[in-house]
Amino acid sequence: MKKVGIALAVVLAAMMSIAQEKTVVVNMIDLVRFHPSRERDRKLMENMEKDFQEKLDRRRERFEQLRDDLTKVEREARNPALSERARTEAETKVMRQREVVGEAENDLRQEFQNFQRQLADQDTRLLREVTNDIREKVTEYAKSNKITIVMDGSTLAYFDQKLDATDDVLKLMQVDPKVRKAADTDAK
Repeated sequence: MKKVGIALAVVLAAMMSIAQEKTVVVNMIDLVRFHPSRERDRKLMENMEKDFQEKLDRRRERFEQLRDDLTKVEREARNPALSERARTEAETKVMRQREVVGEAENDLRQEFQNFQRQLADQDTRLLREVTNDIREKVTEYAKSNKITIVMDGSTLAYFDQKLDATDDVLKLMQVDPKVRKAADTDAK
């Protein structure tokens, strides 16, 4: 009985301690969405994608030219007027051209995958920079307001809107919270 009483006292003390903790909620999605560098990052990603697409288009044109060359060589090899020796040479030329086309196709595929990987890596780096900056601002806000716990409201089923400190963190990022409200209004 004595152990139950002690356990109950410990639980009550812990609950009272938690109740005294100052907690706020921020919407991380909005903080990322309205971060000052996101527009710059979006343009950087678009330009990078455009450059990659231009490079791929040039590679694709080269590949198409090689395929057209293969078609011509195949057509020449099927010419019934060719001598046996000329036909053999033409078939050898077809085989070599098929190898060249196959290698070009593999190169094109690898280049595309490489570009996709580079884009994904760049996007991840940029997002990491943004989230690190947001964490710094959230920490700054929490320390200056003696907040013990900051939770991500976008992952909570419910919270009282009085706990939402997203606008305050936006201000620390030098973003007008009206932008967020306008976006919410436009979404509705």
